[in-house]
Amino acid sequence: MSDTRFFEDLSVGEKFNTGTFELTAQNIDEFASIYDPQFIHIDQEGAKDGPFGGIIASGWQTLGATMRLMALEKPFGDNPLIGMRIDDLKFAKPVYPDTKVFVEAEIIDLKSSRNGERGYVGIQLETKTVDNNELVVTQKWTCLLPFRK
Repeated sequence: MSDTRFFEDLSVGEKFNTGTFELTAQNIDEFASIYDPQFIHIDQEGAKDGPFGGIIASGWQTLGATMRLMALEKPFGDNPLIGMRIDDLKFAKPVYPDTKVFVEAEIIDLKSSRNGERGYVGIQLETKTVDNNELVVTQKWTCLLPFRK
């Protein structure tokens, strides 16, 4: 029996939670040094006088952690998460070093393509902290998923 899920296997209102990912001082520095080298992410002393009072993770890294968690969760089984668009992206709170996050997700829309070979799956995602369930990022994904053949 296959673990693959197809468009017709899904239903609006289906919810799931992912595992966790920790944003550590080390991986924040490594990510930001390459992709977002701003003082608020890589300069301990400079960040103290910055708008957040210390180092924070790049929003792009938080989004990367969200993607990792969703990919590992495999909501479509063996079918990949093929992203078509992201809407309503909001960074609600900064993420400080040594914070674990997880994702709560819900299927909010299912729409067949014109040719009927695949469908568009709307997913509302909320990335939250493990310790106090604080919302850090929200977004809506539209993913492409095939129909069973």
